Amino acid sequence: MNICISVVSHGHLAILKELDTLPSLAKHEDINIKLLDNLQEDGLKEWCLDNNINYQLNNQPLGFGANNNIIFSHFKKDLTTLENGYFVVLNPDAMLKDVQLIELIGTMKNHDAKLATLDLYKDSQFIERDNSVRNYPKLSDFVKSFIFKNNPSIIDRKKIDTPTFVPWAAGSFLCFTLLHYDELNGFDENYFMYCEDLDICYRSAIQYNAQVLYCPDIKAVHFAQHANRTVFSKHFIWHVTSIFRFFNKRLFGI
Repeated sequence: MNICISVVSHGHLAILKELDTLPSLAKHEDINIKLLDNLQEDGLKEWCLDNNINYQLNNQPLGFGANNNIIFSHFKKDLTTLENGYFVVLNPDAMLKDVQLIELIGTMKNHDAKLATLDLYKDSQFIERDNSVRNYPKLSDFVKSFIFKNNPSIIDRKKIDTPTFVPWAAGSFLCFTLLHYDELNGFDENYFMYCEDLDICYRSAIQYNAQVLYCPDIKAVHFAQHANRTVFSKHFIWHVTSIFRFFNKRLFGI
């Protein structure tokens, strides 16, 4: 079994060292990690080499989708087959263990799932959940989220206690079969940032009848530091642009 983990770093060396997640995962014989350095951070290459992590450098910064697609293309070239393999999109500020990942893949096999996520929290005490599992949004949901800080598309995971298929999950952690990521042609690179995870989960469900399997009994931590999305900030503009792109694709196929 090949478990291929994709990590994109934007100056994350300090938290990568602190969490020690990647070095621990890299010790597992079935796990191969490729990290793409989007900002050419001092010391990151040496740290990767010391911890059995394949290091790659971008000549110029690219978006979330493009970066993960680059890493997948390198895995695809290295592997003799995509059968019985998994492609994990993992944020550098996420913390999990190899046993959790192996358990998730076992659950995917039991449910014949091509795409899955786990139960993400914002703290290591598993008190505050990361709102990473959601229904497909209405345009009004984005407005409510920006203005009132209330997003109706968020799924109340307290009511889910068994593996359940859900519409979509955040790109902080997504596990695809290698074959499924390949048939999806990866992320849509026209999204620079935001909604590319929503888009790929939507395409997976619509084109292949493959929703995201949410596994509530497998917990991990995502120490998310959300970028400032005040009106007219670059992150706000990226988000609004991505929102309209998603709804244009959904309604008009463009």
